[in-house]
Amino acid sequence: LAALAGCGKKENQGTIKYTLTYQLPDSLRSYAQYLPKEATVHFKGDSAVTIQQTSDESTTIITNRHTGFMLVLLKSAARKYAINYTRADQDAERENMPVFSFARTDSTKNLAGQTARQYILTDKMTGEKQNAWFTTAIKSPQNALSLVFDPALGVPLVFSTNQNGIITHAAVKEISMDEVPAGIFSAPQDYDKITPQQLQEMPVGN
Repeated sequence: LAALAGCGKKENQGTIKYTLTYQLPDSLRSYAQYLPKEATVHFKGDSAVTIQQTSDESTTIITNRHTGFMLVLLKSAARKYAINYTRADQDAERENMPVFSFARTDSTKNLAGQTARQYILTDKMTGEKQNAWFTTAIKSPQNALSLVFDPALGVPLVFSTNQNGIITHAAVKEISMDEVPAGIFSAPQDYDKITPQQLQEMPVGN
């Protein structure tokens, strides 16, 4: 009976949607209208895909925690690029990511139907602090949005990240544990394959 029950067990999967807002330096204020206002994360087993989209462009990042796979899909009205990040490429990218220490608080609240706990996160390089909320009520592998956080804290529901002076605030909007769309973790064939180095060297506007 135990073996039969195991065979019928569904793989952990679901979808998390975040609302995105930004703090931009004065020189980039006019750029705000082009930034995505929402991020969607689908997860199943060890795989996750993070999708951020505007009317003309989209960024999709497919990851697998077990294999270390990471594929970035960039789509605009004119071009489509697929960039495969090896483990070495990912390690190089992490060197530019913030590292946080954290302090657990006694504060909890319900966010999108899940119990969340507040943590005080401190950027070890800048000393900047932020209030962030995590939940352990659901199980999801790390995704492109949560890579900078310690997975032991759980799934981040409210948090901020700083990339090149652009501060992104993410707040959970909706959590669903329904089946994810079929083929969501598959790489499309009609994308031009380039390397991370080629992406870095690409002129702005391409």
